[in-house]
Amino acid sequence: MAEYNDFLHEDDIKNIKIILKKLGLDITDENLIDTPLRILKMWKDDFCVNVDKEFTDFKSFSNIHSYNQMIISEEIQFSSVCSHHFIPFSGKAWFGYIPHSLLIGKSKVSRLIKHYCLKPQLQENLTHEILNCFVENIEPKGAMLIMKAVHDCEFCRGSRTYSPMTTSAIYGVFDQEKTRNEFLSLLQLKI
Repeated sequence: MAEYNDFLHEDDIKNIKIILKKLGLDITDENLIDTPLRILKMWKDDFCVNVDKEFTDFKSFSNIHSYNQMIISEEIQFSSVCSHHFIPFSGKAWFGYIPHSLLIGKSKVSRLIKHYCLKPQLQENLTHEILNCFVENIEPKGAMLIMKAVHDCEFCRGSRTYSPMTTSAIYGVFDQEKTRNEFLSLLQLKI
C-alpha cells in the first residue's frame, strides 16, 4: 500500500463509496468492502498509466541498405478506455511505413500502440497520436495506421450492439492513392 500513499487518499475512497451507495449497492457486502480501493488502483495501474507521457522507447537503426519498400505490422491487438464513458474499447491495428534513413525494431510498433492506449482516449485521437509520434521520431517517407475496434460503451449501453469502428491516419507518400492501395492490397483488408 505504501506505493499508493501519494495517489490514494481516504477522501478518494469515501467518494467512490458515495457513488456505490448512490447506485443502491450495499457497501458493507463482503464483495464490495474493498471495491473502492480496487477501482482506484485499477485506474492508476491499468487505465491511466501514460497520461501526459510521450513514447520515447524507439530503438531505431540506420537504413544502411537504403530499404525503400513498405514494412507492415499486421493485426496488432490493442485495448483502451473511452474517455466519454470510461468503458473499454478493443480491436486490431495495421501499421505500415516506408523508411527514409531509419528503421525500427519490430516490437516497437506494438509498444508504441500500447503506450498510447494506456490512458482514457477517443479512437480517432488515438490513431492520430500514434502516427504523429512515429512520424516525429522516425521521419519516414510515409506511414499509415488503421485501427478497427468495438466499443463496449456501445454494447453495454446506448444501442447495445457491436458495430466495429475503423479509423485511419496517413502521412507522406501514403497520401498517394497508389501507395495507399498497395498497403490495403497487401493487408487484404475488407474495410
